[in-house]
Amino acid sequence: MEKTHREALEDLLEAVWLRREAGRQFALARHPVRQESPDPAEVARRLADEGLLVVAEGRVELTATGEALAESVVRRHRLAERLYTDLLQGDAAGQQSFACRFEHILSEEVTAAVCTLLGHPPTCPHGRRIPQGDCCRRASREVLPVVRPLSEFPPGASVRIVFLTPSFHQRLDRLSSFGVLPGAIVRLHQKHPACVLRVGATEVAIEREVAGEIYAIGVD
Repeated sequence: MEKTHREALEDLLEAVWLRREAGRQFALARHPVRQESPDPAEVARRLADEGLLVVAEGRVELTATGEALAESVVRRHRLAERLYTDLLQGDAAGQQSFACRFEHILSEEVTAAVCTLLGHPPTCPHGRRIPQGDCCRRASREVLPVVRPLSEFPPGASVRIVFLTPSFHQRLDRLSSFGVLPGAIVRLHQKHPACVLRVGATEVAIEREVAGEIYAIGVD
């Protein structure tokens, strides 16, 4: 399917942003040309005309306006990956196709709602940072998160671990050794004085602070 004018512009801005995130300079000559996509040089010229990037000797730099737009596209893409993986439980094969479509159609309001629903995840399923939105900075709770810290679930709840945000690497190692990993189903037995989890046939006691760093979704 041929990309729309706006999708092609957003895709190139996203490519420049991602290249810089990887610590590399974006060069038009090395940008892959796909049959269904417009010529990257023409897209770059249009972006330059709109004041979204600056082109010099085949290399491009984002302007402040282009930076904000590119970051919003990356944010929508990575949130879409989370939505597809964590809530829809889609397979890896369809993840990128889903995210590439949704990054172009999610409005700002819907993006904020999805982010809040997911509990404001800090990273995508591949571990890359999700740029924050206003909802993250406000810690908005206008929509009840489906994915939320383990510490917010009631005793007796069975949950599926979605992601972990441990403050210290040693905590991640310790949790991993007990099987507290993304995808694991655990049962929360008690919350006071410490949180006690059942992982398979093993009971694990963790501090409430650590439970606040484990994000999960309830399961039946």
